[in-house]
Amino acid sequence: MVAFFGVKENMKNKKEKNKIERFFVRLKNDKKEFKIFILVILLLATNGLLINSYLKNEKVESFEDKYNFLNPAVDLIESHDLIVNFQSLRESLTSKYEEREDYLVSIYFEYLPTGANIAINKDEEVWPASLIKIPVAMAMMKKVESGKWNFDNELVILDEDKDNGFGTLYQQPTGTTMTIEKLLEESLIKSDNTAHLVLLRNLDSSEIEDIYNHLGMDDIVSDVKKKSTQDVDNRITAKRYSIFFRSLYNSTYLLPENSQKFLDILEKAPQEYLSLGLPAEVKFVHKTGVRVGESVNADAGIVYADDRPYLITVMIQKRDNIPESDNEKINQIFKDISEEIYNYVSTVE
Repeated sequence: MVAFFGVKENMKNKKEKNKIERFFVRLKNDKKEFKIFILVILLLATNGLLINSYLKNEKVESFEDKYNFLNPAVDLIESHDLIVNFQSLRESLTSKYEEREDYLVSIYFEYLPTGANIAINKDEEVWPASLIKIPVAMAMMKKVESGKWNFDNELVILDEDKDNGFGTLYQQPTGTTMTIEKLLEESLIKSDNTAHLVLLRNLDSSEIEDIYNHLGMDDIVSDVKKKSTQDVDNRITAKRYSIFFRSLYNSTYLLPENSQKFLDILEKAPQEYLSLGLPAEVKFVHKTGVRVGESVNADAGIVYADDRPYLITVMIQKRDNIPESDNEKINQIFKDISEEIYNYVSTVE
């Protein structure tokens, strides 16, 4: 018991050690005194916890009582990070990208700590290409979350799932099985079309509808129901597409652990397009998309600038007056937009 309390190791004075030893011997022989000693220890520990809890609650309650009409987040974010003025950035982006003759450039930027945002060509709808894999993956993760399936459950690749447009899973023999978690990774990181179609085939239409309804996109669901598969128009604005990432960031659809898991997967996606304009050490969780037939390139995600995270979606589509897309020029547009926004956010006072 003496060793447990560290007496022998910490006491240098022999008399003091003897006193302590005699004290514990007395406790051992006197059950009543021993019980009182234990009770005192428990009371001290309990009071410490209560005081700690009180101080924590007092801080929160004090802020809420004093500022009962304010956003509680104000108490958690440094005042210099509560930025709302992005007017000069808005004007710069508008002048450069609103009326380009070669490419339609649709931009949506949202500063997450305050909700301040910028939308360029906000009403222009563009094919989302592989960005559409995000809601399907979210619906599958919701199915796992509900307990219907587990991430370790295996799904079968059928002939009807195989698509050589992007990815390599189409090369796998028909009947190959793969876990849901692996299929999610293939779909989100490598943008594999076959993985996406396997996930999609194993979801009920109601499960797909659920995420769109949750995010206020009921009109998309209604439009899909009215038309045949061939006639469905999936075009969407950059601002509206950003809702998916806002939901993941705020964990409004998936539980926090699954929203985190989803974003962890996306962090492993190739660093391209908007990544070109960011410092290497800045985390960018995103999904890119390419639709060759409509000459569309897109990138959307969350930039985790120090204490200043923001949403960004950029969709670029070739206009009809130019013969073909210039990949070098497209990459430069992504880089320039991303670099300008990041520099503004990270330095503005």
